[in-house]
Amino acid sequence: MLMKNQFFHAMKNLSDDEYLKLLCRAENEPVINGIQMPGFPDPETQKIMVGSAGGQTLSGEGRIFYDMVKKYAKNFNVPINPNTTILDFGCGFGRMIRFYFKDIYEENIFGTDVMSDYINICKDTLHYGNYSVNNSIPPSNFSDNSFDIIYAYSVFSHLSADVAEQWIKEFSRILKPNGLIIATTWGEGFFDYCKMLEDDPSLAISDWHKAIRGAFSPIEEYRLRYRNGEFLFAHTTDGDVLESSFYGEAVIPEKHVKNVFGKHLKFKAFSFNPAELPQAVFVLQK
Repeated sequence: MLMKNQFFHAMKNLSDDEYLKLLCRAENEPVINGIQMPGFPDPETQKIMVGSAGGQTLSGEGRIFYDMVKKYAKNFNVPINPNTTILDFGCGFGRMIRFYFKDIYEENIFGTDVMSDYINICKDTLHYGNYSVNNSIPPSNFSDNSFDIIYAYSVFSHLSADVAEQWIKEFSRILKPNGLIIATTWGEGFFDYCKMLEDDPSLAISDWHKAIRGAFSPIEEYRLRYRNGEFLFAHTTDGDVLESSFYGEAVIPEKHVKNVFGKHLKFKAFSFNPAELPQAVFVLQK
């Protein structure tokens, strides 16, 4: 039987770079130095979900966003420590959540997703943390004042305005006082990406590419609406769980985050640096 938080105690003194190397090695070495490592689903499943696989998907957006979460947590006086309670909202196969296994006791780490298949993958492969399926629409199953930090990578980039606000309101319930939500949405550059696919159909090599071609056209009209503070949403998919009524592609400007999301939580930051991430990041605090 594993000692409680055995993985945490084995990894806690590693630097972030050293730990990342081990996480990447785990793609081919499920056990390292006698310790069961967080695993992965098959590469094709990973690529379908996030566009890359293994070490590549961890070293890129995964590591960058992890660094951002730590930075914002420290800057807004919620520094991460072993007793921090954290929720990965829309955890997918666990690309992001595994970074926190060396920072936080596993009983305080939670992942949730609307897709039950993804949650099953997390339970089968990650070995650490707590995972559950959430509904598409609030409420969640979590109690009031449960979390110090909630993060959501590439979730609010897909939700309609009404559902996005409902989840922000729900986060205001389940966050502890002073707790943070750190989330991403498509930035203004997404208009150019859609236009590029519209102008050159040969670049649309996936079903998602084909779905977003011309999603925001004419581009200059949508760009102006975005700069005027309008939440922009395109219906691009339909399915049993991810219905087109609320799931598609969303581009949320800073003004909307301040004026609408800010009714439920205090606005703290908004940034878009495509050299770092393809999505904009916003931060709210209870």
